[in-house]
Amino acid sequence: MGVGSIAYNRHLRILEKLKDQCTVRVDELSELLNVSQVTIRRDLDYLNAKGFLTRTHGGASPLKTKDVIHPESGFREKDVSYTQEKQRIAQKCVELISDDEIIFINSGSTVLFFLQALQNKHVKVITNNAAVIDKKLDPRLEVMILGGEYRAQSRSFVGEFANNALRNIYSSHTVLGTNGVSLERGLTTTVYQECSINQLMIQNTHGKVIVLADHTKMGTISNFVSADLSKIDILVTDGCSDEMREGLERRGVQVILA
Repeated sequence: MGVGSIAYNRHLRILEKLKDQCTVRVDELSELLNVSQVTIRRDLDYLNAKGFLTRTHGGASPLKTKDVIHPESGFREKDVSYTQEKQRIAQKCVELISDDEIIFINSGSTVLFFLQALQNKHVKVITNNAAVIDKKLDPRLEVMILGGEYRAQSRSFVGEFANNALRNIYSSHTVLGTNGVSLERGLTTTVYQECSINQLMIQNTHGKVIVLADHTKMGTISNFVSADLSKIDILVTDGCSDEMREGLERRGVQVILA
């Protein structure tokens, strides 16, 4: 489903409504969005299949799993959590990057540590991570920040403006942070709008898709699925269970421990 399509915008409004009131009914959504109840049922079935919500009789409720992260953590809170682990992950990821590459990175604190760790390499970075603005970076880095709708909670740019910019750029590699890594659900995030950013970055990458996740993210499922594990080439983490690592490797994901 195309990001920015009428259906996509309708799905976004459904999820925003669900976040506000924790349950939604087909009849109220039909009236709110001025479409038929058949269309709403089709929307809810689609979002249920994608893992964005749980379909119920006559409507929908939030994703039912004990592992869902809620509510979303603020950026500053995440920035000071597991700092040493994130720094080790960042340094290990730097080893995967060569001179003169173009790199996509998304929002979040772990990828920001990666950006700060990029030293003595001429690399062009394209990101929706607004927190980059006030960080001291190596002068050889060229950074382009995508515009769009600003989310203060995650210090990121999202929305159609950012999506359209990404559609016209291709990267050497993509480096993604995530709220959760699950063998069943793949990569998940607390913010629906971040899903389209992540998906477009993956879609427009010629090389490897690299995920950075500390041990607290392993086996965790957050609110919205942003990518299937089949789209991921490498996971860099400070630790995960043998079962998790074997499951990832069976799915074609190379696991690198920092």
